[in-house]
Amino acid sequence: QVRDLLDGQGWFDLRQSRLGPEGGTLMHWSRLVDLPLAAITKALEPFIGREAALRFAITVWPLMSVVLVSSGLVIGARALAGRGVVLFAAIIGFAILYRHFRFLPGAIDHHNLQLGMLMLCIGTLLVRGERAVPMLLAGAVLAVAVAIGVEVHLFAAAIAAFVAVDWAVRGAPARSGAVVFGAGFAAALAATFLATVGPLDYWTARCDAHSSVTLLAGMAGGIAFALAAQLASGKSRLVRFAALANVGAVCAVIVLLAGPQCLANPLDALSPDVRALWLARVDEARPTLAFLEGRLDEVLFRLAMPLAGLAAAIFLLVRRDGPRAQALFILLLTMSILFALYQTRFYVFGQMFAVLPLAQLAARVQAGEAGPRFPRLAYLLVLLVSVPALWAAAGAAIQPAKPPPVLAADAGCDPVAVHAALNALPEGRVLAPASDAPGILLDTRHAVLHGHYHRNPRGIEAALAIFTSAPEAARARLAASKVDYIVVCPTDTDMRFFADHAPRGLVARLIAGEVPGWLEPALVAGPATIYRVKAG
Repeated sequence: QVRDLLDGQGWFDLRQSRLGPEGGTLMHWSRLVDLPLAAITKALEPFIGREAALRFAITVWPLMSVVLVSSGLVIGARALAGRGVVLFAAIIGFAILYRHFRFLPGAIDHHNLQLGMLMLCIGTLLVRGERAVPMLLAGAVLAVAVAIGVEVHLFAAAIAAFVAVDWAVRGAPARSGAVVFGAGFAAALAATFLATVGPLDYWTARCDAHSSVTLLAGMAGGIAFALAAQLASGKSRLVRFAALANVGAVCAVIVLLAGPQCLANPLDALSPDVRALWLARVDEARPTLAFLEGRLDEVLFRLAMPLAGLAAAIFLLVRRDGPRAQALFILLLTMSILFALYQTRFYVFGQMFAVLPLAQLAARVQAGEAGPRFPRLAYLLVLLVSVPALWAAAGAAIQPAKPPPVLAADAGCDPVAVHAALNALPEGRVLAPASDAPGILLDTRHAVLHGHYHRNPRGIEAALAIFTSAPEAARARLAASKVDYIVVCPTDTDMRFFADHAPRGLVARLIAGEVPGWLEPALVAGPATIYRVKAG
C-alpha cells in the first residue's frame, strides 16, 4: 500500500489492484499508518534510493511506535507516584515489548500505533488534577486510535465512558478536564476524517474503517459531552447523570440512523465455508482457550499477565491506592481478557494495560507500603508474574508444546525461491496459500487471488473452492477467476490441510502427483511447483 502511494496512487484511493478477483480489493487500512512510512522513505530516497529507504522505514517505524507506548507508560507511572513505579514500569514494559512481534522491525500493521495512542491516552488520563493540556491530549490521541481501526472502538468507548462517569460523580472539580477531553476527541476525529476519507466517500458508512458512522457518532458524543460538562458541572449528581444519558442517546440514535449494520460483527457476513476453512484457522482470530489442546504455553503467555494485572488493580483499589486509576485499569483489563477469550489477538492489549498496576504494586511492596503481610522482597514475585515469557516457560514445562496446528510457516517451503521463479514468468494472477500473498505482492509483479484480508471475501471463497473442488470443477473456477498460475508446496501447512479436508480435490490430486492435462509445470522452486493454467 505504501509502495503504491509512492508510485502515484491517490491518497484517498486504498484499492489494492493486485489482490482479489478482477478489479482488486478496497482495503480498510488507514493512511495514518502509511504517512510516516511514506515520509521517511521520501526523505531518504534521494540519498539511498527508493527500496533501501523503504526498507529503512519499515525497520525503524515499529521502534518509533515503541517510543509512543513507552511515553504513555512513563507519564502514567509518574502520575501514580510513589518510589520506583517508573523503574518497574520500564522493566515490565521492556519484558513485553522487546520481543513482541508487533514491535519488531518490519511490523508495519496498525496495531502497534493504536497501542501507542491508547497508552498515551491512559497515561495522560492519570495525570493528577486532570489539567487541561493532558486531558486535551488524551481525547485527541484516543480519536486517532479510533480513526486508525475498528479493533479499538470498544476500548475507546470504555475510556470515554470512564471519563464521563468520573465527571458525573465528581462534578465541578472534573469540569475543565471533561470539557477539553470531549472537545479534543471531536476535533481530532474530524481532522483525521478529513485527512483520510475522500469527499466522494463522506456519506459512505463503513463498519471496519473510519467513515461517516464513526465521525458523526464520535463528534456528536464529544461535543455533547463537552457542552454537558460546561453547563451541568455545578448541578446535582442526578442532573449530571441525566445529561450523560442524553449524550449516550444521541450517539445511539446516530449509529442507528447512519450505520445500523455496524452493530453486527462484520465477519458474520462471511460465508460458512469461508468461516470454517479460513477464519477458523487464522491464529489471531481464534479464541485463546482453543490453544489449550497442546499449547498451554500460549494460553499462559497470553492470559496470565493480564489476570495478574487485574488482581493487582483490585488489590490496590481495596487499599484505596489511587482508586480512580485502579477503576480504569480494572475496566480495561476485564474487557481485554474477555476479548482475548473471543479472539486471541486482543491479548497484547491486556498485557500493556497490566503494566502500570503491576508496576505500582511492585513499587508499593518494595517500599514496604503494601502492608505487614508482604515482605519487601516479595516485589520480586510481582515482577516474575509480570513477565509473559516466564508464564510460557511454565506452560511448556507442564505441557510440552505440539507443533502449531494452523497457518505456520513450514521450513520445507522456500518463499524466496518461489518469488524468484515467479519473477521469471510473465505477469499474471497467482493462486497460492493465503499466507504467501504478502510476499508475492511485495516481491513480484504478479497479482494474487486471495490472502488473509477479510475485505476480499470473493477471492477467499473462490480460492477455497478451487483448492477443494474436483479437478474439472476447479478448472472452471480457475477460468472464472482468471488465474494464470498455481503454487503448490506439498509440505505447506495450508496445502496439507486442504488435501486432508478434500482427498479428491485439486490440491490433494496435485500433491499425489496427478496433474490434470490443463495444467503444466512452469517452474520448480525447491519443493514447490508453479503450475501454469493452460488457456481454453
